[in-house]
Amino acid sequence: MKIFLKTAKCLGGFVLLLFFLIGGTWPSTQSALAAQEKTIGTAENGGIKLTITNYAITNYGQEMILYYTVETKTGNLMDENVKGLLKNPEISIADNRLQGMDANHKKISSQKYLGAVRVNLPQYIPATSTAALSTDAILNQKGQWTINFQIKK
Repeated sequence: MKIFLKTAKCLGGFVLLLFFLIGGTWPSTQSALAAQEKTIGTAENGGIKLTITNYAITNYGQEMILYYTVETKTGNLMDENVKGLLKNPEISIADNRLQGMDANHKKISSQKYLGAVRVNLPQYIPATSTAALSTDAILNQKGQWTINFQIKK
């Protein structure tokens, strides 16, 4: 019996070690989704193109993260100390108007930026819903960008 318990304890430690090794190399869901760059929708104004590349519904359906890119032909848009690239992003889902928060962004080159907008979802939305992302300024550039798309829970 003692040998069995000792073997089980060692085997359990090995399984735990294996789990941590595999888990440590597995990419997080959010970074994996952000890396899959596709086009869900795009809008262009004044030489600045806003593209939604992906979205994720997280936090047990209570939150959505929209991944986007901003490309410009005019050069450098971003001040490194600014908190948000999109000013007051508004997200409409079904008949709900929601205020998004520009959660994070990163400069890829002098003409391309990646970012994410986070929004709390209403308590009930249909399994498939029409949605839109709108903003009237990207950093210090005024304009109107609206992207219509569909989300699926």
